[in-house]
Amino acid sequence: MDDHSDDIATTPGVPRYVALLLLALAIGAGALAIFFAAEAAEAAADADLLKDGVDRSRLSREEAVAIARLALERSTPVPESELADHDHDHGSGPARELTPAEQELFDEQWAAATDSVPKFDTIAEVEAAGYVLASGNSDGAGVHYVKWSIVDRPFDPAEPSMLLFEELKRGEEMELIAYSYWVSSDGPPDGFVGEEDSWHRHLGVCFVNGYIKDEHVLREQCPGDWINGMDLWMLHAWVVPGLENDYGRFHNVNPLLCERACGLED
Repeated sequence: MDDHSDDIATTPGVPRYVALLLLALAIGAGALAIFFAAEAAEAAADADLLKDGVDRSRLSREEAVAIARLALERSTPVPESELADHDHDHGSGPARELTPAEQELFDEQWAAATDSVPKFDTIAEVEAAGYVLASGNSDGAGVHYVKWSIVDRPFDPAEPSMLLFEELKRGEEMELIAYSYWVSSDGPPDGFVGEEDSWHRHLGVCFVNGYIKDEHVLREQCPGDWINGMDLWMLHAWVVPGLENDYGRFHNVNPLLCERACGLED
């Protein structure tokens, strides 16, 4: 194959460094053209996603695209035998003791989670980071704020895709009470080291304008974004200092926040 750079470099009157610079500029221009073409194609695909007539006006464009893509990629019907299955065990405790090496790694993961809590001190900070209110208040678990664009990412203890808030003092602003991870995986994810973190799924979930409306419903019963949830796994983690959970650090509800004995009867 001919070496075109040599051809340019040996052209009379053109120094080799100039020829190499021109070649580098040409390669750079080509790479930029490919990049911008890919960006334009992605933007067009995103725009097409949002032409389905579903109202997502509460969400930023990025988050609207993210939930639309989640719904599109998870539109397969849930088998009837699984539709009523909540896959909930409440994280009652570890099945076995961790080895010293495992305990060290778990402690590092837990520290990463608790160290990131100050980023989410207020709802204003959370909303500025792209999280949007997605549920009403549930006894023992507060309200849920979701960042749809990171739901599909691998588990990261410091980057939860969902944050739980509750009014800890009546009449005052809601405060962060826990993290909730919601990640894509064929089976229960490799999250925190050990077996204490008990993941569960929500199947046949209907979101209207980014806000949960129903669960365990068929796609045709949902006027918004319907997500089958079969490969989406959720885990609550009570990482906020001062709100440790007596039921277990990964239990779905916290008795400190319950107006009744919630969670144990499920």
